[in-house]
Amino acid sequence: MSYPNKGVKIDPRAITSAKMPESLKVYSGFLNRAFLYLKGEGILKRADIDKVYHVISNLPPVNRSNDKMESSYWFYSDTCLVEFLRTSINNFKVYALKVKFFKNSKILFPG
Repeated sequence: MSYPNKGVKIDPRAITSAKMPESLKVYSGFLNRAFLYLKGEGILKRADIDKVYHVISNLPPVNRSNDKMESSYWFYSDTCLVEFLRTSINNFKVYALKVKFFKNSKILFPG
């Protein structure tokens, strides 16, 4: 597996995603504020939030799980591939990769 932040200077104390580069981070902070921000930016809709809220709020923090994949959740919105990474009890990092969907296309990795 290649490290997504290879060659990028990041604070060595920073907890980063296992698969998303830090350049795709759109929010860091509390969960409810993250959802408000993503909704305001048009990345998520209310239906998306209702669908994933319970799963994301129950993620174990990385500092407990010691596994970034176990502490993160990926899903597709209408416009983006979104990842929530729980870095601590109250803190989340949110990454969003804009994806262009073509009419009649199929998602290769359904979430």
